[in-house]
Amino acid sequence: MLKAVIDTSVFIAGFLSRTGNGYSAQIISRWRAGEFQLIMSRQILEEVVGKLVEKGIDDNLILEFVEVIGKIALNIPGSYIVYRLDDVDPDDNMFLAASQEGCADYLVSLDAKHLLPLKHHKGTQIVEPELFLRALDKEPPPHSMTKDDYFEKTEEEVFNEEFAKELHAARQELVGEQRDD
Repeated sequence: MLKAVIDTSVFIAGFLSRTGNGYSAQIISRWRAGEFQLIMSRQILEEVVGKLVEKGIDDNLILEFVEVIGKIALNIPGSYIVYRLDDVDPDDNMFLAASQEGCADYLVSLDAKHLLPLKHHKGTQIVEPELFLRALDKEPPPHSMTKDDYFEKTEEEVFNEEFAKELHAARQELVGEQRDD
């Protein structure tokens, strides 16, 4: 499964999407559906929540978002420090640090000034939302149950079935012996 750090700009665009069909909104939706692992640090979460509040997003939506982050995101300590963007935008270093600390495959951003021009950071591709969605489409879907999975039996189930058959046969023998008496 792909792992990704999502820049604040993508979260804001996704939450402000009127139709829910924009690339950023699709990324949020596909993360919630479990199609990729979101890497989140405390620093990024604080910035995202602050910007959502600033943009007037409903408090209940923000609280629900934070709860979901706590439950299904890969929450990292945020202990890595990166200085790569100190001269242009030191605040963006936290996204590079999170991608490095969480071993992200992708850092998804709308920041055409500072992050996207880097293209890569320590093995992480830095892409815009549309390209990340294309990468997700190429990724095999997470394993979901198929009808064959329902019919595969574990060793315990096979043992239980065999034991039940033996028990039934023993019961039949016992009933047969009692009839002979």
